[in-house]
Amino acid sequence: MFLSSSEISSRLVSDLRLGLPIILYDVREYFLIAAIETLYSEKLDKIMEIAKNQNFEIAITNRRAKVLNVRIYNESVTRISIREKVNIQLLKAIADPSKDLDYPLKGPFQSERNGKFNVASVSLSLCKKARLLPASILVNIPKSIRDELVSSQISESDIGDLKVKSEETKFLPNLSSAQLPISGQQNISLSVFREVTDLTEHYAIVFGNPKITQPTEPVLTRVHSACFTGDLLGSEKCDCGEQFSVSMSKMRNEGNGILLYLNQEGRGIGLANKMRAYHLQNIGFDTVDANHRLGFEDDERDLEIAAKILKSLGVSDIKLMTNNPKKIELLTDNGITVKERVPLI
Repeated sequence: MFLSSSEISSRLVSDLRLGLPIILYDVREYFLIAAIETLYSEKLDKIMEIAKNQNFEIAITNRRAKVLNVRIYNESVTRISIREKVNIQLLKAIADPSKDLDYPLKGPFQSERNGKFNVASVSLSLCKKARLLPASILVNIPKSIRDELVSSQISESDIGDLKVKSEETKFLPNLSSAQLPISGQQNISLSVFREVTDLTEHYAIVFGNPKITQPTEPVLTRVHSACFTGDLLGSEKCDCGEQFSVSMSKMRNEGNGILLYLNQEGRGIGLANKMRAYHLQNIGFDTVDANHRLGFEDDERDLEIAAKILKSLGVSDIKLMTNNPKKIELLTDNGITVKERVPLI
């Protein structure tokens, strides 16, 4: 059965999230990959049996490598060579900076200068899609063992397949829509979309019918990332809840607009990692440094998803409610024309 690149990615992300290893191959070399965050002792022992006397590697981001004082040889990923048996506690400590004080004397580590950096990079991208810490183990396996593993239903993929951008990815399917009365107003609808690569659902709250009532005007639009702590709990660490309320009020008053609610908590790192960042902030790091120590960039959100949803709704010209100029740049790069920026005060 033929699977699309998005279906392959979804299966791989799902398996990593469940703690299952996967196989990536590139130019006839095969690698067993496991996400460190979801790894446990018994599974590690089985992977070590497969590795036998071979060395294995740990892939981490360069952000995390700087914290661990590991030498960096590649622009996107660092590979640590492990030449002796390690326990699960050490692996978890390498991946998770919240354990740095519990394991302060990690290393010294030997990083690899040559080899399959592209495989390591893809493994970290899949971890991020799974909202896991970007840290994985890689074991180079011979083809004979690989055939045995594949027959055991371990997911595999050529990394070339995971980099393909096909026509099917230009839009997101609208799974369902319904009218949703809010504050006594009836002309509001909620549409649900699902990202095919990791099965995350995102929402479009549409006020009125902008494409009919104002067909030649740019549509007032807000791209809002989910924030459980701010939107629901009123956390004083952010102004997300206030921005959401202001956006809703303005669109409700004007009777037209689109508010996209993207499930990209914590600037795209997920709620669990956001709480790890909060823990680091509580011991003295600022938001950006906390994200970097976790191995993430300043902002991991994917605004291509927003562009896909807007296109699915038939919208290409917008007035964007934002205080973040980078959102304009990213939406423009993905085919949306931002005619005007509307500041959120």
